[in-house]
Amino acid sequence: MKWLAWCLRVCGLMAAVALHAAHAAPLQLDPRASVDSRGHLRVLRDPEGRLDADEAAAATGWQAMSGAVNAGFTTDTLWVRLEVQRPADAPDRWLLQFNNALLDDVRLYRREPAGAPGHWQLMQRAGEDAGRASWPVDARNVQLPLLLESAEPTALLVRLQTKNAMSTTIGFATPEVYGRAARHEYFWYGLGFGFGFLLIAFHSLFWQMTRDRLSGWYLLYVSIALMVELLTAGIAQQMLAMPVWLSDTALGLCICCAVAIGIRFSAMQLGADVRWPVATRRVQHAVTMLCVVAAALVLGGHNGPAMFAVQSTAMLSIVCLLAAALWLLRRDQGQARAFLLIFGIYYAGVLVSFLRNMGWLPANAWTNSAAALGTLLHMLLMSTRLSRRYDQLRRDKEAAQARVMQMVGRHNDQLEEEVRRRTVDLREEIARRERLEVDLRAALETERRAKQSQLDFVAMVSHEFRTPLAIISTTAQQIARNLDAAREKTLARCMNLRGAVQRMSALVEEYLTADRMDAGHAHFQPRHCERDELMELFEDLAADWPDGRIALRTHALPARLMCDPGLLRVALRNLLVNADRHTPEGGVIGLDVGTDVAGDKAGDASGDGGGTLRIGVHNPGDAIPADEVTRVFEKYFRGRKAAQSPGAGLGLYLVHRIAQLHGGDVRLDSAGEDGRVRFSVALPAGRD
Repeated sequence: MKWLAWCLRVCGLMAAVALHAAHAAPLQLDPRASVDSRGHLRVLRDPEGRLDADEAAAATGWQAMSGAVNAGFTTDTLWVRLEVQRPADAPDRWLLQFNNALLDDVRLYRREPAGAPGHWQLMQRAGEDAGRASWPVDARNVQLPLLLESAEPTALLVRLQTKNAMSTTIGFATPEVYGRAARHEYFWYGLGFGFGFLLIAFHSLFWQMTRDRLSGWYLLYVSIALMVELLTAGIAQQMLAMPVWLSDTALGLCICCAVAIGIRFSAMQLGADVRWPVATRRVQHAVTMLCVVAAALVLGGHNGPAMFAVQSTAMLSIVCLLAAALWLLRRDQGQARAFLLIFGIYYAGVLVSFLRNMGWLPANAWTNSAAALGTLLHMLLMSTRLSRRYDQLRRDKEAAQARVMQMVGRHNDQLEEEVRRRTVDLREEIARRERLEVDLRAALETERRAKQSQLDFVAMVSHEFRTPLAIISTTAQQIARNLDAAREKTLARCMNLRGAVQRMSALVEEYLTADRMDAGHAHFQPRHCERDELMELFEDLAADWPDGRIALRTHALPARLMCDPGLLRVALRNLLVNADRHTPEGGVIGLDVGTDVAGDKAGDASGDGGGTLRIGVHNPGDAIPADEVTRVFEKYFRGRKAAQSPGAGLGLYLVHRIAQLHGGDVRLDSAGEDGRVRFSVALPAGRD
C-alpha cells in the first residue's frame, strides 16, 4: 500500500507541475482563428469590489483555472489575469472577446511600460452598466480592442462584475476573424429567430381562427421563450440600445413568466390536468406564487436570489413532470412517450444551462448554447406534434359531421315516409343523393363541389319555380272568386294551370335526369336502331316546332346505329330548345344529320362501312361571350343572356353526358362570331 500512496503523490505532483507550467507559459495567439484562453487564466475574488488594479495584482489568493470563468450567481467582483503573446508576423490589432452578453462591467487593464513597474493602466471599458452606446465595438457581447505593439509577452488584467450568472469564456481574435465569425453567428441567429417569429405568426393566426385553449397556451409559451433567448443573447439590447436596468429587469421577469407558463403548458401536454386535476392545480398555484415572489426580487434588483429560486423551482417541477411521464409511460396511448421525447430535449438544455449558471459545469460552446439548441429542437418537435393533433381533431370533426349527416338522413327518411305514396321516385333520388354525399365527404374538394351543386339547385328552384307557382296561385284564386264564370274562361285558366304544372314537371324531370347520370344510375339501354327509325326520330323532333322553324337536312344516314333512342331524343331536343331560345322570331334553326364514312368508301351513301354520325344544330343569334365559351356544358351554368329566360342550366350538360354514354362527344364549333352559333354531336356509327 505504501508504493500505491507514493505513486499517487508523484502523479499529483506531476499534475500540479503541468498546470503551473501551462499557466506560466503565455497564451500564443493565432491570427487565423479565435484563440480560447482556457488553461492560462488565474482568478481572484474581490467580495467587496474595492480593490483597484494595482491592489488586485499584488494581492494573494490568485487561483489557477483550467476552464472558462464560471462563478455562478455572485455579487463578487472577479479579477482575471493572463499573459498573451502574438507571432512576430501577426498584426498588432486584436479583440478581447467575452461570450456572455449580460456582463454589467468589464474593464481591461494593461501593465504600463518600463519606468513605472507594477502600475496597471485602464485600457478599455464596456458592459451593460457603461451603456452600449459607449462600447468600443458594436456587438451583442463585449469585444474590447487590444493593441499589441510588440511580439513580446503582454500581461493583461480584467475586472468582471454582473448581477447575472458570472459565466463566460475569454478569447482573442483579429478583427478580420471576428468579422467572419460574427457574420456566421448572426446568420444562424437570424435563422433561429426567424423560425421562431414565423412559428409565433402561424400559431397566432391559428389561435385567432380556432380559439383552441392548448394553442393559446403554446403561443404564450413560444413567445416568452423567444423573448428570453433574445435578451439572453443580447440581440434585443444591441438592436434597441436598451439600458441595463430595463434589459436585466425584462430578462428576469421573462424568465419568471417562462417558468410559470412552461410548467402549466407541460402539465397540459402531459395530460396531468385531466388525470390529477386537484393536485395539478395546487402545484401550478404554488409555482405561480414562487414566480411572483421571484419577479418581486427582480424588480428589487436582487437578480441572483431570484434566478436561483425560480430555476430551482423549475428543476424540481421538471423532475416531477418527468417522474409522472415515466409512471404514465405504459398507461396511456403514447402521450407520455411523446412528452419524454419533446420535453426531455428541452429539459436537458435547461438543466445544462442551470448547472453552468450555478458554476457546476464549465462554460464552453456546448453549455452556452445548450438552452438555445434545446429550445429550437423542442419547438420543432412540439409544432410537429401540435400539427398532428390538429389534423387528428380535423379528422375526428369530419367523422362526427359524417355521423351527424347520417343521423339527419335517417331522420329525413322517417319524415318523408308520410308522403311516400305521392313522392316515391323523388324520395328515392333524395335518399340516394344523401348516401352519395356521405360517401363523398371523405374528400374536401368533392364535398365543396357537392355543396356548391346543392346551392345552385336551390337557386334554380327558387328562381324557376317562382313563376309557375305564381301562375298556379293566381289562377286558382281567379277560379275560386269566379265559380260561375263562363266555361271558356274557366277552361283557359285550367290550361294556364296545366301549362305551369307542365313547366315545373319538365324542370324536375330535367334535374332528375341529370342527377341520375351524375350518380351513375341513368337507365342507358342501347339497341340497334334502323335507318327508318332514325329518320322518324329526326322528323318527329322537327315537327315539335312550327313549320319553317326547323330546317332538317339528312344525308348518308347509317343503316343501323347502336343507341338509346329515348336518351338521344332528350339530347337532341335540348340542343334544339337551346337554339330556339336564342333564335329571334322568324329565324330558321338548322338540323343537319350525316355520316362521315371511314375507309376508302367515303362516298358510299349507305354508310355500312362504319364511321361517325354527326348531328349539327346551328342557329342565327348573338355571339357567346368569350369568358362563357368554356363553361357552356357545365351543370347549372347559364350565360348572362339566358338569365332572363326560363331554364335550369341543365340542357347542354345533359347533351354532353348523353353523348358520353354513347361513346361520342359534343362540342361548340362556332360561338357566333360569324353570326351563327353551331353545336355538333358525334356518335360512333359502326359500333355493335
